[in-house]
Amino acid sequence: MSIIYGFGSATVDFRIKTADYGDLYKDKLLAQTCRALGGGAVANFLTQASRLGLSTAFLGKLGNDVVGSMITALLREEGIDCSHVVRTDEYPSPFNLAVYTGEEMRRRGGFLLPNSLASLTEKDIFALTTPITAEDHVMIEIGEVPPAQVIAFARAVRAKGATIYIDVDLDPVRQCGFTPDEFDTVCRLCDILIPNVVSMTTIYPSMTAATLADHMYAIYRKPCIVSAGGEGAYYCEDETGAKNVPAHAVTVVDTVGAGDAFHGGLVYGLVCGMDLAEAVRCGTVCGGINCTAYGARSGMADGIVLRHVMEEE
Repeated sequence: MSIIYGFGSATVDFRIKTADYGDLYKDKLLAQTCRALGGGAVANFLTQASRLGLSTAFLGKLGNDVVGSMITALLREEGIDCSHVVRTDEYPSPFNLAVYTGEEMRRRGGFLLPNSLASLTEKDIFALTTPITAEDHVMIEIGEVPPAQVIAFARAVRAKGATIYIDVDLDPVRQCGFTPDEFDTVCRLCDILIPNVVSMTTIYPSMTAATLADHMYAIYRKPCIVSAGGEGAYYCEDETGAKNVPAHAVTVVDTVGAGDAFHGGLVYGLVCGMDLAEAVRCGTVCGGINCTAYGARSGMADGIVLRHVMEEE
């Protein structure tokens, strides 16, 4: 049985609610409420995949601290294997602080604190990739892990023969410190490309999601699925060009985690033997359903809900 591995961020999201004094208010604000929720792109992806019935494991580095223990406890509650996680006393575990105001819960900003993921060593990468086999699937997140370590990890997984996916939700150049050549290297090591259209504007400016899917397929000759929010997703797998799968229509409560749920549904579909069009549809349904609840993971569907919705459409 194949295992779905996720390499990248797992966090605790501290969501603070304050009164709304307008966009220009700069003074101290009293926190009215604070909620601690599971977060991190790869951790959210694994949560969705696990709820759909796949065997999952998190690969990353956490501090030996309270936040690290919270992160692994939340993942284990979802059935995600954390036995391969590297722990360290030298760096803190990651956490995200986001502020929302007023009854409408308008997001005022979020800050992801520097953390242990940036300190991965060659020894850590060897330990994290040791359990991977050719039958497994590995999602690599472009995010907090520095480019050199991402490339080293991808090369190690490539040598194992596993299927590699690349999740690009943050701008690789402006936010993650990649050069275009480094990003190109990662893409060439992967089997399936899953960028968000907004994240690619620095490397490929002024491209629509459909154009981006076509363009990246033409360069890399491997499936490219571009998530595009309310437009759904565009995918290209051959010379016939990009095709659209519309977003799953829901009443939106919170879009945080929708892209990660999309990735979980997509990989679930591919692992279950669906063709790419149906797997992308799985992803858009999971992404839409997750928008119906507050928090990155609260609304994620299980396999029963997903199959019911897909049969009804």
